[in-house]
Amino acid sequence: MCVPVDDSAMLCWLQTQLRVIEAWQEELSSRPDADLHQLERLARHYNWLTEELSRLSPYRQAA
Repeated sequence: MCVPVDDSAMLCWLQTQLRVIEAWQEELSSRPDADLHQLERLARHYNWLTEELSRLSPYRQAA
């Protein structure tokens, strides 16, 4: 499925996903029984999504 990158609602949704991942990371980090592998996977996904949003932002500003 192709979604236009200039859709501000899509970018807003992706930014919301970053906030959800942040909250999830904080919650997991505070648990003594936290799975470190899960935290690492979340961190990798968060970093990837952050990079993708940075890459998409110039397209939004150019529109």
